Amino acid sequence: MLAGERGLQICREQFEELFYTLKKVHENERRLTQKCRQLNDEISDNVARVSAVLEMTQQEEVVAAVVRQVYTDTHTPQP
Repeated sequence: MLAGERGLQICREQFEELFYTLKKVHENERRLTQKCRQLNDEISDNVARVSAVLEMTQQEEVVAAVVRQVYTDTHTPQP
């Protein structure tokens, strides 16, 4: 093998190694991006659920206050 051919072979091997590494990095980035989108969707869904629960809790607090007031009004002796 000539010295020039050996140099080209080394360059080719290094290029192939870099190419496969870059390809692997790109695939990992694509998977991570997809996972981030999935997690973002889950977070959005959970935010909507928490908001709904908070609204229901606030409504229940209002109902409980009304029930307490009605109870107090009906069980308090009138002069």
